[in-house]
Amino acid sequence: MTDAKTSSYDGTITLVPPSGAIVGSNFLLTNEGWNIVGNKALSTSATFEPYSRGKLNHYVIGTEDKISVNKEGGEDSALWYFEAPSSFLGNKGVSYGGHLSFMLAAFSGDFNSLNDGANLIQLDCAECIGPVGKGITLVYPLSKALSETSASFKTGAMEVSFSVELLETSGWLKDTQNTLKEWLPPSQCDLIQVLSRLSSVRILGDLTRWHESVALDEVMVANTVSKIPVCAMVRPDASVCTCAA
Repeated sequence: MTDAKTSSYDGTITLVPPSGAIVGSNFLLTNEGWNIVGNKALSTSATFEPYSRGKLNHYVIGTEDKISVNKEGGEDSALWYFEAPSSFLGNKGVSYGGHLSFMLAAFSGDFNSLNDGANLIQLDCAECIGPVGKGITLVYPLSKALSETSASFKTGAMEVSFSVELLETSGWLKDTQNTLKEWLPPSQCDLIQVLSRLSSVRILGDLTRWHESVALDEVMVANTVSKIPVCAMVRPDASVCTCAA
């Protein structure tokens, strides 16, 4: 309750079904606005495939258009990603403590030569206050994600399912905005702020050091129990967060 001299910020209400699904893409009829970024073209629409193949049932696909290595056997530095549409962006703070899950399927490529040093997921908040300048970027390493799943592209599995916990302690790393410093685990406030003001969500398609074709399916952000602490609730977008962790 407020008096005439005190105002409060507008609240945010998110309706979540019993399944916990907050936002997702199953590509039933279209590519649902997903793009491919990082190839020769700045951004192109992900190709929609209205077919079933293995565990896939309608999906989007991307293919390598550009390779950049500085030495023989080196990792590809020109990485391409599946970029999520606007439905995945904005205030998704209620997903904190939940999971981002999806399936990647390998159609072609040398999966014995993975870009092991690449990041499987990248989350950006362009408006957040960063370590040095504006913006916070969080990533989840591919090597970490592969170590947590029972399937592996290296053992010949065509499809690999990933489910990454949206908690600061689960293996996420934060860009320090300083090339002389290693990326560090984010704080609780870092992750909550990014999830509450998402400006970009990217999933790696460029899994190998050479040419590959990779499909994406069953993308889901879900959480059955809200875990946002009171210390992050001063504003709905978590732009004021006082959590110590």
